[in-house]
Amino acid sequence: MDEQQDNSGLIREMMPCVRCGQCRSVCPVFSARGVESDAPRGKVALVRALLEGTIEPNAALIERIDQCLLCQTCVQDCPSGVRVDRIVIAARERIARQKGVPIRKKFLTRWLMPNLNRLRFFITLIAKLQGLIGSKVAAGSYRKPRYRIPITGKRLLPDLTGQTLHTLVQERPKTGKIDRKVMFFSGCMITYVNPGIGKAVLEVCERNHVDVVVPEEQVCCGLPSLAAGDRDTFEELRQQNLAVLMESGCDTIITACASCGSTLKEHYGQDLPMKIYDFSEFLSDHLKLDPLPKSVQKTATYHDPCHLRKAQKIKDQPRSLLKRVPGLSFQDVKDPDRCCGFGGTFSMSQEKLSQEINDTTVKQLIETGAEMVVTSCPGCMLHLANGLHRAGSTARVVHLAEVLAASCGEITEEEGEADIRYET
Repeated sequence: MDEQQDNSGLIREMMPCVRCGQCRSVCPVFSARGVESDAPRGKVALVRALLEGTIEPNAALIERIDQCLLCQTCVQDCPSGVRVDRIVIAARERIARQKGVPIRKKFLTRWLMPNLNRLRFFITLIAKLQGLIGSKVAAGSYRKPRYRIPITGKRLLPDLTGQTLHTLVQERPKTGKIDRKVMFFSGCMITYVNPGIGKAVLEVCERNHVDVVVPEEQVCCGLPSLAAGDRDTFEELRQQNLAVLMESGCDTIITACASCGSTLKEHYGQDLPMKIYDFSEFLSDHLKLDPLPKSVQKTATYHDPCHLRKAQKIKDQPRSLLKRVPGLSFQDVKDPDRCCGFGGTFSMSQEKLSQEINDTTVKQLIETGAEMVVTSCPGCMLHLANGLHRAGSTARVVHLAEVLAASCGEITEEEGEADIRYET
């Protein structure tokens, strides 16, 4: 398909927009800035003008197109069903072809994340040097940089152990009865940054008689590349992963990262014979769970990742699982579908705006009085932890799998109540 035909198809996708303004009332970016060109309908108008050749991709336009989280809040509420996220991604692709991908995004999406050896080396190096970079905060789960870091600024960073999920998998003995086998698409964050989440996924699945395969050859799902407008790198990663998924010998794929899950379902599913489920969806809808034996005496709230609630239509399953945990007191947030403001590389290129959006979400989470903020996306976890730290809150951010794994443990007199692990 040539560019003219591609443009015509994209313009047809925009035509149902009747400029009703419903998107303005829900868009987190418009809520923070109040500028029409930052509203979803404003972006649709800008992209159409770009495709029709009435405006050029200058710096101002590129900035506006970058100021979208791809959170799908507008898509969820649009009465005409306009996929603004797809339209924005298509615009970024055209801009990238003409202007190139910005250097900071290119470092992550083209140089670092697609190359497993490079990524492993980088994470190992940071783990060894992190003591020089910053001091521990939040009970050892994160570090606060002493100075601005080129890509991440002065935001809290995860306290790395130097281990990967693959290392932890190799150390785990296979025990107990097995009724089925699934493949775990762990994603970059869980594999290399938060392997304890992956370990928790394995523990919960194994307790419920599910064997979990974690192929070392899996690479980034490609969403950061796709969101940056780098379609070629995304397609390279997609093809690599498709080969790994097909060779897994499993009929089911599970994910514990909302962004990975939504990407697999939308961009991989049509080429795969197996089912793809979020961790909470798999446990709640497709397994008969054993009772959780161990008490977790905490008050908790739940943050819905946009790529779970809006992209995958999963909102009840995580809550129903939390309500199964003995001793856990659950308090829902006022606006549960509010975006946290992370948006992957959005939080780097639009740092101040990302924090403004995050502050509003964090304020509501704090108002619940919860000791523990539970979510299902490692990216949301990192951004929420930063927001809570800025607000002076002592609330912890944990993954749903970590809570369930803590409650899965066998009760002994010495242990008493379950404790949520924050480190591997």
